[in-house]
Parts: sequence; structure tokens; C-alpha cells
Amino acid sequence: MRKTLFTRIQIAQICFISAGLSSVPLTASAENLETVTVLGTRTERSINDIDATVSVITEKQIKAEIARNISDVIRFEPGVSTGGTGSRFGIDGVNIRGIGANRVLMLVDGVRTPEEFSFGPFLSSRRDFVDVASLSRVEIARGPISSLYGSDALGGVVAFTTKKPFDYLNEKNIYSDISTGFDSANEGISTSVSLAGGNEKIAALIHYTYRDQNETDTFGGNSGLGADREEADPQEIESNNFNAKVQFKPSESHQFYLNVESFDSDSDSVILSDFTPEDELDTTDTDINRRTSDDTKERQAFSVNYQGQYSTALLDRVNATAYWQNSESEQDTFDLRTTTSQQSRIRTAEFEQEIIGFNAQFDKSFAINNSNHSLTYGVDYYQTESESMRFGSTTDVATGAPVFEFFPFPTRDFPITETTQYAVFIQDEIKIGKLTITPSIRYDDYSADVQPDAIFFSGNPGSPEPEDYDDQEVTKRLGFVYDIDDQWTTYARYSEGFRAPPYDDVNVGFSNLIGGYKTISNPNLESEYSQGFELGLRFSNTVWNAQLAVFKNDYDDFIESFAIAPQFASTFGVDPADGLLTFQSINLDEVEIEGVELKVEADLEQFSNALSGFTLKTSIAYADGEDKQTGEPIDSVDPLSAVFGLKYAKGAYGGSLLFTAVEGKDDNDISDGSGIQSVGGYGIVDLIANINLTQKLSLDFGIYNLTDKRYIRWADARTIGTDAPGRFTQPEINSRVNLTWEF
Repeated sequence: MRKTLFTRIQIAQICFISAGLSSVPLTASAENLETVTVLGTRTERSINDIDATVSVITEKQIKAEIARNISDVIRFEPGVSTGGTGSRFGIDGVNIRGIGANRVLMLVDGVRTPEEFSFGPFLSSRRDFVDVASLSRVEIARGPISSLYGSDALGGVVAFTTKKPFDYLNEKNIYSDISTGFDSANEGISTSVSLAGGNEKIAALIHYTYRDQNETDTFGGNSGLGADREEADPQEIESNNFNAKVQFKPSESHQFYLNVESFDSDSDSVILSDFTPEDELDTTDTDINRRTSDDTKERQAFSVNYQGQYSTALLDRVNATAYWQNSESEQDTFDLRTTTSQQSRIRTAEFEQEIIGFNAQFDKSFAINNSNHSLTYGVDYYQTESESMRFGSTTDVATGAPVFEFFPFPTRDFPITETTQYAVFIQDEIKIGKLTITPSIRYDDYSADVQPDAIFFSGNPGSPEPEDYDDQEVTKRLGFVYDIDDQWTTYARYSEGFRAPPYDDVNVGFSNLIGGYKTISNPNLESEYSQGFELGLRFSNTVWNAQLAVFKNDYDDFIESFAIAPQFASTFGVDPADGLLTFQSINLDEVEIEGVELKVEADLEQFSNALSGFTLKTSIAYADGEDKQTGEPIDSVDPLSAVFGLKYAKGAYGGSLLFTAVEGKDDNDISDGSGIQSVGGYGIVDLIANINLTQKLSLDFGIYNLTDKRYIRWADARTIGTDAPGRFTQPEINSRVNLTWEF
């Protein structure tokens, strides 16, 4: 493994050095030279001045690339990915450097997004509650960062920021726009409307987006029934996103934000890939004659934010937010099936999560002798209530009589759980000459109050009594940035992350007497913990912007859900008390992920006047993961990937030609017994054009997969199982168009 990584680092270094970075005169401007981020240190800093790898994706970039969802937003970010192709449940969580799901913290305007929760084949509540048309920017911090953001920032943080009224008004008192688009890959139509108005004291913004689309095409192939089906299952999807924000600025030193957001989505599917093909019908087995689903999800959020400027001995600035959020997923599955008779079966699964929280951050700048300090400290408190419910009924079609259910309904997969977490944190950015040192530390206290009711007990006979649990964690971070000269900077960082034991792992309960198995709770689960090391070298002038980063992340006490209960190892996992195969969530000893990333950007005008307006961008990411106990590879780590882009922007015209190259994974890169199929590498080409037709009217047009390549993303390959791989392919050549009118 290390020899492979060393080879990748050497290749990246050769690319970095041989580009001749310092040989070009300082006369042009690289696009992201002055890009600013708040995510890396909780303070506003140039992206080139922080001790970590942070990506900033602007509203302008989201629009230019015609992004329709989270997956589109990050598609040109090697080392960051999403999955979900081939599933009725849609996009899953963001994976950063091989760590994903709830191990990556996702924020919308500083508020944690709902968590993922999946149980069985008919419930998968995912985190796709964000409509990208409402966003002003997306920031992605790679690696553990819990010393600033607490639990769940084990693998990184993705922060979404929505649009603000003052961003659009400037010298105007009113602003409005309407945008409409079409996506050939899913016959999707989208319409967004924004309206802002106000003055220098108070302003408001209303934004609304409506989307209507069908299933996203696969590359084609078998359109039949059952697991061999290669075409996507038919879907009809509608979503609405409403966002209203009031910005009040009573003086230059104080301002308030009031934010209200509502998101809902409804997806109707005909799951042809679950149908029993006609040539496989068997009266001695259960045949699925028809399966449809109706999946809905909703998210409502309300927050109040205050930002103030002060001049006291303890603080210069205050940023405080109080918020409430509620999310709910309901997934209904309808079957027409034949066993001993023809039956109609309904399965309903619900997952709801409510969060109430408050956080406050205080900043103070001061000097001591020859050192300048930027002190950041604060508090973070939130309370989350989570609950799930499953219903089911079966009816004999011929007689209308109810059919006996072997599972007790209604039931819960875990008891209603209320978790409370509070934290205090402090960070100091210390600048001494060319060196900046940034230590930070955070203390988190986490507790869970379980509230088992009759529904939980009746649905999980024989399960142990659920238990309350608590945990505390101290996470630290130490970063260094050294300015070698005006162009070269080097940095190093040590950081820690943790994730408190999830409610659904600690107190999960489920018994399948017919299947002969059960899952049981584990109140002794430890928090997952990570240690991250990153070294980096940057070059930046008015022509070039480049960064080379090498990282190594160690993860301890990784939680493996639904493992064979270790206390029954001597009986091969079978509980002698009831004869059931027993599963339980357990902690794994150690997982290690390491890798290298390279980004280079250049303004090509300095090489020739004929290239005026052209920018060259290159991003490469490689990572390798290993379970240190077994020596097996970590399957969630993406393969080597790279994006090479030639961009043009001048006057009323712009565009991008982007080539994405991804290495395949063979059996040696996949853990034994995982059942994951190997996939080949691929290269795809996307062409995007951006035209300002008038001062107020703009057109964005893109052709994707220009060479009509058949390929499967690794994030989707991990979920294929026994299904046909073709159903997990990306669309063949497809196009998008978007028209925006400002008035």
C-alpha cells in the first residue's frame, strides 16, 4: 500500500514542479486567488491561508455548470462523491476521502441537516433535503474537524449557505429573477423565482424552486422485469423548495437574519426490477406480480441569526444563531404478490427527526509583543429527537380477508430517543512573522434519553431493555502555515474527529422469527474517533494557483452495524436462549486511509495573447484505505480520479471543456466477502457553454458524456449486489439548458 501511495506522490510532485510555476511573469489573475472560506477556521480567511484542504463552490459556478442537485455540485471535485444510482431512494450522503454517510457533517446556514437512517429494504431516509438553486455557496472541508464542529465531523464537513437579500440589492431597492431549465437525462423541468427588496436598513428575499422529472436514464440495455433489468425503474418526482429571509441592519455594527425554509419531495416509482419475470413464476415460492412505491420527504427550518461588532476587552465580534428544524420521510411500498394465494401487501416506514439548537461564536483580535492573535471561542448546544415507525398489512385479493402477519405491526426499529449535546470550544490563530500557528480544542458532552413505549416492546419481543447512555469527548487540532516567500506557502495540520454512538446502533431492536435472526442493542458502544495528519505545499501568484496535499487519517473504534454478536461467537452467532442468529453493532479496532491530492490552475493568456480568457484547471485525488486488523481494503474509498478542465470567460461568452478520468477497481482493491463487483475505469467529456444574450438575459447549455461512454461510478458499484450492473450506469450522451432573466 505504501509503495503505491509513494508512487502517486512522486507523480503529483513531478506534475507540480515541472509545470514551471515560477517562470511566468506576474501579470494575470487566477480565478480563485482571492477565494474566501469560513469553514476551515470559523473565521473569514483566504483559501490559500488556511492549514487544510477546503473547496469553495460559488453560486456563479453552480449556475455555470447547470447543477441540479448535490451530486452535480460536487461532480468535478475528485475525492468527494455521492451515490444513489439504481435506487428508488435517490442521492445518498457525501463521501469525503473514503468516509461518508453520518460520519460527514452537513450544514445548511449553520444548521445540521437531518441524519441518514436505513433499515431493511423499504426504508432509507437520506440527506438530500437541499435544493441547489437556493444556494450562494458550498464549502467542503476534508478530513476530521470536530475541534471546531463537534460530533459527526469525523471525515469532514459540507456547509451549504443560502442566498441573502443584501447580496442582490447593492444600489438597487428591488431585484428579481426567473430561471427555467430542461434536463434530457430525466426529462426534468425546473423553474426558480427570486424576489428581493428593501433598503440599506432592512431587506427581504423570497426564493422558490419547483422541479418535475422522471427517472434518470441509465445507459440502456435490458428493459425487462426482475434483477436482470438494466433500464432505470420508472419514476415521477416532484419537489418544492421555499426560502424566505429577512435581513435587518439597524446600524453598521449590528445585523439580524430571520430565515424560514420549507422543502418537500414526492417520488412515485414502479419497481420493475423487483417484479418476478414470467419465466420464473413458481407457485411454491413467493412471486412479486407488481411493486410500486410512494416516497415523500419534508424539511422545515426556522432560524434567527445575530452578528455584531464590538470593541471590548473580551470580544470584537459576535455571531449567534438559534434554530429549529423538523424532517420527516415516509416510504410506502405496495405489492401484489402470489404465495398460496394472490395477496395485496402494504409496507409503510417513517423516520422523523426534530432538532432545536443554539450556537454562539465570539472573536477577539489582539497583539502580544511580536505576535498577532485572532481568538475564537464559543458554545454549541442542540437537542435532537428521533423516531421511526413501521406499519404493514396483507389482504387476500380473492376474499378481502386479512392475512396473518408474522411480524408484529406497528413496530419501531429503535425506541424514541432524545439526544442532547453541548460543547465549548476555543481557537487561537497566532501569527508571528511568516508563521501562523492555530491550536484549537473543544469539549463535547453527549447524552441520550431513550423512551421505549408499548409499540417498541410489542414489535421487538425478547429484546433487551433499552438503556440511556452518555459520552464525553475532547478533540484537538494544531495547524501551521508558513509563508516561504510571496508565492510559496507550506502548511501542516493535526486534527481530531469523533462521532457519538448513534441511537440506532446502541438500542436497535428487531426480531425475525421466521427468518431465524434478530438484532440486539449495545449500550457499551464507544464513540468513533479519528486522527488526521495533512501536509501541504501551495504556490500562488497572479497567474498560477496550485496546491499539493498529502494526508493520513486513522480511525479508531469504527462502528460496524449488524455484525455477528461477539458474545455468541462460540455458538457461531446463535443465541442459545432462543436459537436465533444474533446481530449487534460493534466497534472495530483501527482503520487507516491515506492519500495525495493535487490542484493546479493557470491563466493561459500569459503564454499567448491568443489564449486571452482561457484558464486551465487540473484536480487529482488518490486515496487508499485498510482495515488494520484484517488487512482488507476499505471499500468506501474512491479510486484514483482526475478532472482536467479548459475554461473560457470573456465578455458575454464563457464555457468549459471538462475531461474526467477515473481508475477502475479490480478484485485486489475490494474486500473479501463484500460481494462487490469489480468495475472498469473510464474517461468522460463534458462541454458547457455560457452566454449573456443581453445584460439581463443569460443562457447556459451543456452536453454531458459527449463521447457516449458507458460507465459506473464506484459509489454506485458498491450497492449493485445481485442486480444487473447496467441499472447502475450513468446516462448516455445527454444535455441540459437553463435560461435566466433578471429584471
